[in-house]
Amino acid sequence: MGNKTSDFMEYEDFYTINNTFPHVMDQQSRIIWSVFVSAIILTAAGGNLIVIWIVSTDPRMRSITNYFLLNLAVSDTLIATLSMPSLFSYIVTQNWVMGEFMCRLARFMGTVSTVASVLSLVAISIDRYRAIVHPLLPRLSKTCIVCMIIFIWIGAISFASPQFFYSQLITFGYSDGDITQCYIIWPDGIQREYEFWYNVTSFSVVYCVPLSVLAMCYTVIGVKLWRSGVLGEYIPNRAKHIKAKRKVVKMIIVVIAVFATCWLPLHIYQFLSFMSDSAYQKSYSLHIYLSVWTLAMSSSMYNPFIYCWLNDRFRAGFKRVFRCSQGTSDTRHSQRQSGTPMSPTSRMTSSTGYQRTTNGKQELGCKNSLLSASVVDSMEDTC
Repeated sequence: MGNKTSDFMEYEDFYTINNTFPHVMDQQSRIIWSVFVSAIILTAAGGNLIVIWIVSTDPRMRSITNYFLLNLAVSDTLIATLSMPSLFSYIVTQNWVMGEFMCRLARFMGTVSTVASVLSLVAISIDRYRAIVHPLLPRLSKTCIVCMIIFIWIGAISFASPQFFYSQLITFGYSDGDITQCYIIWPDGIQREYEFWYNVTSFSVVYCVPLSVLAMCYTVIGVKLWRSGVLGEYIPNRAKHIKAKRKVVKMIIVVIAVFATCWLPLHIYQFLSFMSDSAYQKSYSLHIYLSVWTLAMSSSMYNPFIYCWLNDRFRAGFKRVFRCSQGTSDTRHSQRQSGTPMSPTSRMTSSTGYQRTTNGKQELGCKNSLLSASVVDSMEDTC
């Protein structure tokens, strides 16, 4: 324990600073940011859980592309539940109160989930490239898909492991009170060379290289698909097949574009922080960082909306989930109003997925509706 001096090459656990803490956010701003970010967290977690449910419960949704979309939804859910709440609280208050293990875990899981999301998008692009540009190649087997998903998570965990091992808590004793912060302390201490090169590697591995691969793959795929609609004899079934493939490719391209747009400002901010520290000592600097951080984290929220917008099967799945939820709520409300307890027969009927209508007939309820056949183009599962 001691005071900070320029001769120290390593960080200590406590520093005495004879100034007031400069980054204090007023109460009104905290409330506004809390409401905004909480809405993002709830939307991201809820939407991605629905995507997981749709793909897991509907056998017709278990295509190769959807398996990777399922993996993408899992990683986005982890960002929304394990990383965003704790990191947001820390950014707003600038005071870490959840202990050193959670400091390590929150930073670690945020990076793991982000890398897993990027690698999932790359895996989807490889699958689309094989299926469309080289259609005679054998499709990926389930064993191969499982191995790819395992490799994605092993790669993500390996890349994020330094953030788990090097994160630690440092307390600053300001004149207006102590502040504990969650820092990544690299082996070279305050020189920050390791930190700089890790950020450069992160920008390359997690952003530039994957987006370059995705751009090349989908450029070739786009040329192949849109030329297929112009050249050759018109065959109705072939036209439907190409149209279905185009819809899937459009959806993935939108997902990639949203991801790239959301994460670019945060990467730029991190690089600028190494060039000049003065800009980050201003009163508004905390709001700027919180804005770019929230934009990056919000990328986990948009994908369910994109699937619902551009994919007929996902749209039908979302409608069934909300229709099921509304139907269950209406049934319970009517029973409470009538004062009639649910009989064993009605419980059994409800659990098997059937509900009685006013004319005495039975209609298929929520449970079976999630597995029922939809009227969308079946070509999408095989594209």
